[in-house]
Amino acid sequence: MVTLTYFMSYYLLDLILFLIINSANIIISSIFVLRVKKSGLERVLGILYIALGIPTLLITILNLHFQREWWFWVYPSIFLIFIVFELVVDYIKKIEFRNPRNIRILVPYLILYYISIILMWGLTWTLGILYGAITGITYFLQLGCSIYAGKQGVG
Repeated sequence: MVTLTYFMSYYLLDLILFLIINSANIIISSIFVLRVKKSGLERVLGILYIALGIPTLLITILNLHFQREWWFWVYPSIFLIFIVFELVVDYIKKIEFRNPRNIRILVPYLILYYISIILMWGLTWTLGILYGAITGITYFLQLGCSIYAGKQGVG
């Protein structure tokens, strides 16, 4: 039997994931624009993006604890895998793979990135159409910023 406490816990967890994925989309959008502007702030924003993994991990563990449907812990786990990949490639090993392009890293990076944020976007629809629509807007914002940066040669 689902109690009000469980319902509120689910709602809170889903709301935090909504805030995480939208924050991620806005941060990435900013990073793309800052690459063009050569601001130097992109590294700070990248670390902030990686820090989103901490609440995502906690929510994933709680969703497992509450024995929620598989997608409530698998989708955030894929996002976490991407964050770990990003951390290793960009911050620990500092491998340049964007320019010049290193396809062996770039392809799995992009696949993990887009699959993870699209799946996380999918979870926001459980909160309602408004939440899914807002996340769609921030998703397409980051996509537009990515295209903009790519056309400037720094995507």
